[in-house]
Amino acid sequence: MSEKIKSIRIHPGIGIARLGDSDEFYIGPEAPGIVVDPGGSDGPGPNGGTYRDSGARLKRQAQRYRVYAYDANDNVVAELTSASSLVQSMHWRVHVRNMKAANYAFQGAYLFDPDKLRNPSIQPGKKPIERDTLIIDPGVHTISSGQAGPIVMRGNVFTGIEEGLLPGELRFEGFTPKDPSKEVKVTYKAAKDIELGQLRLDSKDRLLFIPAPGKSECVVTPKVALSNPSETVNPPNGPEDGKNPLTNQFAYFNIPGWWDDTCGGEIDVTVTLKDGTILSTRDNVKSATDEGTRNPRAGAWIVTAPPKFAPHMYHVVSILDRVYEAFPEAYPYTGQKTNFYRDVYPVFANAVHYGWVSAQASGAMGESKGLAHGPGQPGDLLTPAYMTAFTDPGEKGKPMRSMIYGLMRHASGKRGRLVDSLLPPPPQRPTSWKDKEFQRQEVDTQMPKLWGSGGKPTQNKELGDHSPNQFLSLTDWQLNHLKNWADGNFEVGTPQKPVSLKQLPLARQPHALDSSALEPTIGGGFHPGIEFPYLIIYREYFAEAFRVGKDIEPGSVAAYMSSPWQGDFWSCNIAWWPTQRPDVVFEYNKKNQTRTYREWFRGYDAEGEPLSATDGYNQMLYAWSKLGMVLPVKAEDGSFLKDNGETVFVERERNPALNRPPTKGK
Repeated sequence: MSEKIKSIRIHPGIGIARLGDSDEFYIGPEAPGIVVDPGGSDGPGPNGGTYRDSGARLKRQAQRYRVYAYDANDNVVAELTSASSLVQSMHWRVHVRNMKAANYAFQGAYLFDPDKLRNPSIQPGKKPIERDTLIIDPGVHTISSGQAGPIVMRGNVFTGIEEGLLPGELRFEGFTPKDPSKEVKVTYKAAKDIELGQLRLDSKDRLLFIPAPGKSECVVTPKVALSNPSETVNPPNGPEDGKNPLTNQFAYFNIPGWWDDTCGGEIDVTVTLKDGTILSTRDNVKSATDEGTRNPRAGAWIVTAPPKFAPHMYHVVSILDRVYEAFPEAYPYTGQKTNFYRDVYPVFANAVHYGWVSAQASGAMGESKGLAHGPGQPGDLLTPAYMTAFTDPGEKGKPMRSMIYGLMRHASGKRGRLVDSLLPPPPQRPTSWKDKEFQRQEVDTQMPKLWGSGGKPTQNKELGDHSPNQFLSLTDWQLNHLKNWADGNFEVGTPQKPVSLKQLPLARQPHALDSSALEPTIGGGFHPGIEFPYLIIYREYFAEAFRVGKDIEPGSVAAYMSSPWQGDFWSCNIAWWPTQRPDVVFEYNKKNQTRTYREWFRGYDAEGEPLSATDGYNQMLYAWSKLGMVLPVKAEDGSFLKDNGETVFVERERNPALNRPPTKGK
């Protein structure tokens, strides 16, 4: 068989690993629709596993990478592992970085300004990749057959800096400047030996990338509080009408003097066959240890991200959806008739699930009470009555189908693609969004009713901006399927049943790996996002679908995310990404089918102070790994409990440390 092999590729092309404060880990999904079990026993996982270790610490989610061999016609020949009769050895090469502190300041997608940098007083006037003092770069690490691991990747940041000046408008801990309009003198202490992740091999020498423990820290004294300093500045976008690069409406994404341990970068492998043949995902490699040059169509990428606290739920627009929007030629169902259960039903099911994690979508409170996606409410699209109507392609159901389609939100512009309103790609400034084509009155009754890449309407009002796409919109191919369905041009099909990777034919396994890694992710609103920033929508950043481009530096894509990530993870607490980071959670009474909601971010911090629903930035540093998972309730027969057609979700595995009462005064 070795003579048939002409090339190799790593899958998934883009992998996602998720932070956790436990030393234990589990491997993320490897086939679409599969929710993996976290391991352990007597827990709420799919197979009885637990998301926390014996000390109630949150387990990390690792990404596994596999190698597939291809023939001259680009057909899959085999998966290559050390257990294969063809393989002598496997040599993995990994280079990740964290470039957040060195990157451009986040101003919002439509206000991106390459002249504004994070930590602008340190190595000013340089491109982000040149600001090495602010980059955590462990260098290239390798792991080969026979190595037990783990290989721990560590680096330093804020090195060689003794003193500096920061704006007095920032919020400091234990210190209030006498004159906030003047700069404050601060001292720096370098952060050293920061872990960005670990490399291990499984029993067949496939690579396991285990992410970091989720640490963040401020290196300046007095310490800059993790907060939104612009809240104390008038006008809301900072002094001098926003010209100061450190105090802007989104300053809580750009806190100076802070680092976190997320990362991104290259994954490559060189395989030596038993007949001596050398196969590599890098070009110009003639031995197992040759460096060669990166081949982006063969090598892979890793992104580390915050945990997903609702693992059974999917965002209505995923990064996978964005890949298909940017690379329609990669969409696997091109030319096929719209299938209701494959193409339309997931949109409805995902929307309904928001009713268990979103204050607005739940319909359990406020102005949406009884009018949203909760059980038995008008937006409970999974009831038998709805499903009967939805699966009837005849004229009788057309009015209802047309009504539902009419509620769906398109991206602004003629083509209905988010990228068109932003062109060209960063680090150039966006140019299209002020064109008349993209100007419109946002309608808050359309769906999804989640905030978008233009920032939520209240932010735009404060800034005096009129950014497009202040609400999330569906992708063009999602809307095309919904339009076909509304017109009656569809087949019903059958409910989709997830199939594990080992049950799939060999030829389908690579795409299953590529898509399953990106399916349980956030594809908007990118403000800035959770796993990937809005750069995912640009073809220019990629060699092809699922493959980050050749000239992209390790760490540079992830650098556009919040620094540190906990600032964004707290601030996006309403109507952003509730399937990753819940807004609310529920207790459920099976007997009378009633439910009671509670805030997800609740309890007490390390000082015994109540977690704040209005200013919990700093508290998120302590609380993030202790917050509860949102998981389906199992019925007596092992299936998921249903209420009016929709799955019941409740909070589980919350660390009891959050529940301890205040200790002050005792």
